[in-house]
Amino acid sequence: MGLLLLLLVAIVLFLESAWMRGWLEGQASDRLGGREVEIGELDIDWGSPLTVRLQALRIANVDWAEPEEMVRLDELAIAIAPGALFRGEVELKSVRVERPEIHLVRRDDGVSNWDDLVQALDEEEQADTQEGPAFWPESFAVRQGRLTYRDVGLDTQLDVIFQTPDETIDELRLALEGEGRLQEEPLAFTAMASYEGRQQRGRIEELEGHVGASALAGELALDLGRDTPYVMARLDADELDLNRWGVLDARVDEQAAPDDVTAEERPAQEEVLPGQAWDRQLADALGFLDELEGQLDLSIARLIYADQTLSEVVIEGQLEQGRLTVERLHALQATAGEEQGALDASGWIAVRNQRPAAELEARFDQLDLTAALAPLGLDDLGTLDGRLNARMLENELVFDDSALDYQGPAYGIALSVRADSQPIEGADRPGVHLVGDATYEGEPFAFDLLVGSLLDLTDDETAYPVSGELSTGDTTLYVNGHLEHPFELAAVVGDFRLEGPTPAQLSGLVGIELPELPAYRVSTHLEYRDDLLHLQGLEGGVGGSDVAGDIRVQLGEQPMIWATLSSETFDFDDWLDWMEEEIEEQSGLFSDDPWEVDALRGVDAEVEYRAANVQANYVPLTDVNMVMLLERGILTLEPLQVGLGGGQVTSWLTLNAQQEALSGDLRIEVDQVNLKPLLREAGIPEVAEDTIGTIGGLSELSFEGRSLAEVMAGLDGTLELAMSQGWLDILAAELLPLNVGNALVEALAGSGQVELQCSYLKLVADDGLVRLDEFFMATEGAHLVAAGAINLDTEAMDMAFEGHNKDFTIFTANSPVELEGPLEDLNVNVVTPEFLARGLASMLGALVAPPAAILPWIDLGGGEEVGMGCDQALAEYHSDAQAPSLE
Repeated sequence: MGLLLLLLVAIVLFLESAWMRGWLEGQASDRLGGREVEIGELDIDWGSPLTVRLQALRIANVDWAEPEEMVRLDELAIAIAPGALFRGEVELKSVRVERPEIHLVRRDDGVSNWDDLVQALDEEEQADTQEGPAFWPESFAVRQGRLTYRDVGLDTQLDVIFQTPDETIDELRLALEGEGRLQEEPLAFTAMASYEGRQQRGRIEELEGHVGASALAGELALDLGRDTPYVMARLDADELDLNRWGVLDARVDEQAAPDDVTAEERPAQEEVLPGQAWDRQLADALGFLDELEGQLDLSIARLIYADQTLSEVVIEGQLEQGRLTVERLHALQATAGEEQGALDASGWIAVRNQRPAAELEARFDQLDLTAALAPLGLDDLGTLDGRLNARMLENELVFDDSALDYQGPAYGIALSVRADSQPIEGADRPGVHLVGDATYEGEPFAFDLLVGSLLDLTDDETAYPVSGELSTGDTTLYVNGHLEHPFELAAVVGDFRLEGPTPAQLSGLVGIELPELPAYRVSTHLEYRDDLLHLQGLEGGVGGSDVAGDIRVQLGEQPMIWATLSSETFDFDDWLDWMEEEIEEQSGLFSDDPWEVDALRGVDAEVEYRAANVQANYVPLTDVNMVMLLERGILTLEPLQVGLGGGQVTSWLTLNAQQEALSGDLRIEVDQVNLKPLLREAGIPEVAEDTIGTIGGLSELSFEGRSLAEVMAGLDGTLELAMSQGWLDILAAELLPLNVGNALVEALAGSGQVELQCSYLKLVADDGLVRLDEFFMATEGAHLVAAGAINLDTEAMDMAFEGHNKDFTIFTANSPVELEGPLEDLNVNVVTPEFLARGLASMLGALVAPPAAILPWIDLGGGEEVGMGCDQALAEYHSDAQAPSLE
């Protein structure tokens, strides 16, 4: 018996020895990842219950943090039921802690002084196969505890006093009282915290406090003892400033991809694999819904983020059995001095059969999108108003009675749209019927479209259908086609038809001033891919003109257009009416409005056009052929051929728009144009009936200017016209020199014929001053000559005409005629002897240059010798080897 007593005494002494204390320090240090642990004294009370006391317990801090101890307590007393030890069990009766102090620190880089401890405890927990806590006492007591927390990154300091209000049974209950600073704002709070170890659940109740002037209250709960962890949070706050916590800044930084980061350097999880559907990615992201359950009740009077404030924020929701339900989401945008925006929403989201399922009902009331998305740094997004009702079930996205109004003044857009789901023939799931009105840059338009399911927008294997119509005024675009890879706009394929009363109605929408032409309609099969737009089988018409052909447009920094177009009938009068309206609107004969030449620099083109027949009421045009090239601001016509009066007019044009002022060269050839159809189409068939003649001519001009007025004011070049082989009725012959007597007699007596021997005209332009270098007409009864000049800068003319009769007529005087004044309001003066006496003849002689100077206006007879003579005129005309034939 004595030996047994001696053995018990030895065991007691051994358990309370310094060696045992050191062994316990080493075991604790190993479990805490090597952190130094120090026990001041180890005492054991050998009663019932058996009590182990650890005094002056210390856990060292990391070397970069202060103070030296992370955890320090005066005494830890653990009471154990001795009878359970004989059964091989440990039964804790109570745990009592005196004056514990815990110091937590988090650096600016996010590293904390408890990271290694948490990692070590996690590894130990993973190695321990026992469920629940290994030991849990029947009662707790904590006296005069203190916790400090300092976060450099958030500029936050806390000092919390905690202790058990009394000795608690089966759970740890702590009364918390803390104060400190959150950035520049003081904070304080009180709360009651509890933790039940056997059930692994904790709770913070009776939370009340303030941050600055903002009060807060609520409770939190965490239950880890269930099959699925459960979290509950209820919070009421006057104000919550998310900017202080840096939450949004961190999120935006994660989303922003630096410009210097290559695709290979981005994390693999950010890459979107080819063909990977977005819904599968979303379902993977929502995998946490099955790992947690909970309930949230949040009410915040003012929620501050970025530079925005939301008021009356309410979020009520729950997460249960993998389904996240938002019973109520409400917020008001507190915008001073402006209409207050609002958002109300409810719905749920879950994952079913590895795909997301959801339902959403949302109401927007003048919601300012710029303010709502302020953390993204997007400007002038506009406002949203209306309702959105949508659900996603069984791989279908369905819209029901949704109507939204969007106002985007910064982009010149206003949009009202109604959306409902509608079946699409041949599609596996319903599409979306979009109906609405909109304005763009003040120009209204409407749309009625049936598009594919929004779930198909990222499906690489499925073409996204689009059909319906868009209209502005009486102009309508009909569409029936599909998109490939819509977000990338990789391809657009379909049939299009555009029709309306005039192309001018589209000017505001397309940003180009289109002409005021008659009703038009055009249809085509369109295909766009790899920046190449191809309009195949284009056909239609404008007014009385038809058009057909093929157009290709290569988009890019310098777009390129290839077009081959043709018309069976081209109605020239439609374009003539438009040109006349343009002329009527301008001041002066030549407009001084600057030309817009940027379009000529910004696109290249190769265009071929042919019109087999031309409809014109006043000009006998027959056909048109044109080849136009445009390259880097230089336009050339090679050539433009127009059938006119049985002959042909051919033009070659080079136009340089590379500089601010346009410059160019123009050559026009007139070949064998018959005068009879010209007069007939001009509306004087009685004159045309007695007219036979063929006109030919040549013009070579060069010009430069920023407007038509500048071009005409600096025009250089020549114009020559001749007529041979024909008859000209007496009225036309006499009107040229304005023989008033003969004109009156012939108008009363009827038509007749006068043999036209020849006519010749030559104009020479030098810096906008056009000189009538030569004018001569030989008829059966007279020779006609003229001289003078036209100033294109001042838009004024001063010319004189004189006729010389070969034979005696009743009007033998044939006085010279002066044509002078503004081009838009010319004056005709018959030169009388009185005018001659005042020196008019000398003035005219100074205005014109030899050899076409007008001789003194005296009828000397022998008119055949006056002027160049018919043979000389024709000979001079034919001496130019490049002149077109008059034959």
